[in-house]
Amino acid sequence: MGSIGYYNGTIGPLEQMRIPILDRSTYFGDGCYEACFVCNGKGFALEAHLDRFETSLKLLRIDMPCPREELKRILYECIAASGEENALLYWQCSRGTALRRHNFPDASVRPNLTVMVTPKPYPTAHGTVRLMTAEDIRFSMCNVKTLNLLPNVLANQRAAEQGLDGAIFVRDGRVTEGTHSNVHILKDGVFFTHPADRYILKGITRGRLIAICGRLGVPVREEPFYRDALFAADEVLISASAGGVRSVTEIDGIPVGGKDTTILHALQDAYAEEFRNETL
Repeated sequence: MGSIGYYNGTIGPLEQMRIPILDRSTYFGDGCYEACFVCNGKGFALEAHLDRFETSLKLLRIDMPCPREELKRILYECIAASGEENALLYWQCSRGTALRRHNFPDASVRPNLTVMVTPKPYPTAHGTVRLMTAEDIRFSMCNVKTLNLLPNVLANQRAAEQGLDGAIFVRDGRVTEGTHSNVHILKDGVFFTHPADRYILKGITRGRLIAICGRLGVPVREEPFYRDALFAADEVLISASAGGVRSVTEIDGIPVGGKDTTILHALQDAYAEEFRNETL
C-alpha cells in the first residue's frame, strides 16, 4: 500500500490524513516523537525507542496516549498496512487538541497520537557523508526528543544548499551533535562521544555503538570535545536510527578521517550484523 498514516484511531493513505488545527503540535510543537527503521516487518530496537519515548513524555509532563502494549499493537498494525519491507516508522504524541494558550489544557483533554510509515531503503554499512558546522542555537532540552526542530531544519537547509548531507552543531566551540544524528570521533584507538546530558539526544544507535566498543575492546570516553578535534581525529562518525553508522569525509570543505578504517569498519560491520540478526 505504501506510505501509511494514523491519527487517533484512523488509519489510511498518508496523503489523506488530517490533523486538527487546534492540535497543540501545530502551534506550540507541544509534543515529542520517535522513529526507527523497519525491516521484514520488524522495528529495529523498537523497545529502546519506546523507552525513550516514555522518558520524553515524562519530561514534558504528557501522559502516554495509550498503554505501551497497545501502542506497539498500533505501530505494528501501521507497518502491516503499509506492506513495506523496508521503511521508516515515525510516531509522535502531542499534548492534545485545545484552544491556543500557553498553560496546559484541562485534564479532560487527551494526548493525540500520530503515526507514519514511509518507504525507505536502509543505507549501506560503510556509508559516508559530507558535513558543515553550524552554531548550536537550540534550547537546553536537547535530551528530550521534542517536535521543536526549527534550528535543525535551518541548519540542514543551509547544508543542502551547499550540496552537503547535514550539519554538526557547535556550542561555544564544543561539538554537541548533528542536525539529525549523534557525532563521535576516533582518536588513537579511543572512541569519543559527547556525554548524555541536556545538550544532546541520548541516541539509540549511540548506545549500541558504545556497547559494541565494549565488546571489541575499544576504549570509550564520554566527554566533551571541540571543533578542532574534528579535524585532528583519525575518524569522524555520525550515528542515527534512520541512517546507521556513517563516516564523515569532509567538514566545512576540509577532508577529515580516513586514518583508522580498521576500527571504523569493525564498528560499522558489527552494527550492521546486529541489524541483520534482529530483523531476520
